[in-house]
Amino acid sequence: MSQDIELIELLEKALNHTTQLLSNVTSAHYGQPTPCDDFDVRGLANHLVAGNPYYVILARGGGPDFSLFAQDQIGDQQPGEVYAKGARDALAAWRTEGALERQMPMPGGGMGPRIADLHLLEAVLHGWDLATATGLDRAGDPDTVQAVHDRWYGNWPDEARTRTDLFGLSKPAPDDAPTLDRVAAYFGRIV
Repeated sequence: MSQDIELIELLEKALNHTTQLLSNVTSAHYGQPTPCDDFDVRGLANHLVAGNPYYVILARGGGPDFSLFAQDQIGDQQPGEVYAKGARDALAAWRTEGALERQMPMPGGGMGPRIADLHLLEAVLHGWDLATATGLDRAGDPDTVQAVHDRWYGNWPDEARTRTDLFGLSKPAPDDAPTLDRVAAYFGRIV
């Protein structure tokens, strides 16, 4: 049970940190590129905002609803405000019985990582993307960064990425790079 409490606390820290980052985003940032090749800042902000209701559905035992990511989740609202509400909903969903044990179904069959660990990774890694794109401090929350490193770094080989298309192939990072920079490079970002 204490591991469940720890994971909820880590998720809360990660979602709060990402909320803070998104609270600094203005429409002037929207067209800027991000280290995540799929998105500019507005696209990444929308992806992050859409992620919270997506994870609420999964935490409650529903199937993946990728249509959420195709919808404009922000409109003319400030991204941090929209994300904060979704983060509260996601944390409530993660606190329900059995939610933290749910695993992600993998393309092609089988079960992948715990969905809550994937949500933690998404918040931290895309937080890094957002901070890098907007010139904010990209170090991240130390506890969540270490947890993501411990859960993911070295545990998702490039062969699995080509089969699942979930992450980009690993890139090199300097040996003395901060932990989150190394994680970002491991998931295909150039640091």
